[in-house]
Amino acid sequence: MPWEIKLEFAQRHDKPEALFFCSYSVVFSIFPRTPRLSKTRKKRPGLQERLRRRRLELFVANYGTPKLTGPANITTGDGLGVNVSLSLAPENGFVFTWNGCLGLYDLNYGSVAFTNGTLKLQFKYPNNREGFEGIAPELLPVRWGGRHYLIAADRLIDFTNAINAGTEPSSLFGGRSGGFLLKRGDEEKPVSGQPTLPPQHMSYLLKEPIQASIARVDETRIEQTRRVTEVTINVGSTDGLKPGMELHVLKPSRVLDSALLTDVGEHSSRAIIEQGLSDPAPSVDWELSTKL
Repeated sequence: MPWEIKLEFAQRHDKPEALFFCSYSVVFSIFPRTPRLSKTRKKRPGLQERLRRRRLELFVANYGTPKLTGPANITTGDGLGVNVSLSLAPENGFVFTWNGCLGLYDLNYGSVAFTNGTLKLQFKYPNNREGFEGIAPELLPVRWGGRHYLIAADRLIDFTNAINAGTEPSSLFGGRSGGFLLKRGDEEKPVSGQPTLPPQHMSYLLKEPIQASIARVDETRIEQTRRVTEVTINVGSTDGLKPGMELHVLKPSRVLDSALLTDVGEHSSRAIIEQGLSDPAPSVDWELSTKL
C-alpha cells in the first residue's frame, strides 16, 4: 500500500506556540491574523477537489507493494492543534495538507524521488516553511528497534537531542512522537540498540547525560519580543559535547529554557539561550544537562 504520513501538531522547536494558539485563540482572540492559504493557492479554484482526487489516485494506483522500502502509515503528535498530512505513493507522487483548528493552512503536491536513502519531495507550488506553512523537502527513513520514523534531513541533530533529553521515545499522548514522523501502530513498540542514523550523527548520541553550569554570561540582546543571551559553559569536547547539542536548565527549576551550543572547545563551550522577556535572565548559578 502507499505511504501515508501525518504530523498532528507543530514541532516543538519550530512552532512552540501552536498548542497555546489552538487552545485559547477563540476565547482571547490574541492572534489577529488568521492562518490562511497563500495567495498563490487561492488563485487556483478547485484545487482542494483536485487534491482529493489526486490522493485517491495515489492510493489506488499504488495499492500493491511499493518500490521504495521503508515505513508506511506514519503519524505523530497528540491529535490536537495543527494537523499535517503527507500521503506518498512512490510512482505517483505525494499530497501534502496542513489543517488546524481554524481550517486549512497550507497544501501542496508533486512528485517524489528516493535517492541515496533519502525521500525528496518536488513541489508543484512554492514550499514556504514559515509559520503554519510548508514541510521539509527531504526526509530520511530511520528505524529504531520496532519503531519507524521519517526525519527531516535538517532536523537530525534535533532528533538526537530529543533522544539525549529522554523525550524520544515519549510516553505522552499514547506513545506518539511529539515532534517527529512515526509509523502508525509503532506508538507502543519498544526501542532497542541505536537508531539507524548516518555515521556523522551517531556520535551525537550520548551514553550518559552531560552536566554543566554557566561559567560566564557574555552578551545579551533583545530581538523583537525575545531575549537572546550568549553564555560560556564549563564543559567541552572532552566531555562529549558537539556543536548543535542542546542542554536544558535544571536549576533554577522554575526556568524551562535550554541552551543551544554554537561553538565547542576542548574544556568549555559557547551557547545561546533564547527566551521570553519575562523569563529570568541567565546567570552563573544556572545548572544545565543534556537530559531533562
